Amino acid sequence: MEPAQFTADVLAALRGVTRAPMFPFPVSGEYTSLTRVEPETGRRDVRLLVELFTMLKRAGASGSVTYAALDIARQLS
Repeated sequence: MEPAQFTADVLAALRGVTRAPMFPFPVSGEYTSLTRVEPETGRRDVRLLVELFTMLKRAGASGSVTYAALDIARQLS
């Protein structure tokens, strides 16, 4: 399902009628607008993406696909 940011309502409605796996993913524009590079460290700040994926999980996503998987893992560790 894309763009992920605008499909939470559809995701929640679908989750109510099916148990099929659903994997929303942010398109490149969402990724760019929801992340930024920290000038001091050169690392990508992905806190807003973490919030997006939390919201999508609560809406019924089975998982998410993202360009930022490694950056999110680094930030969460």
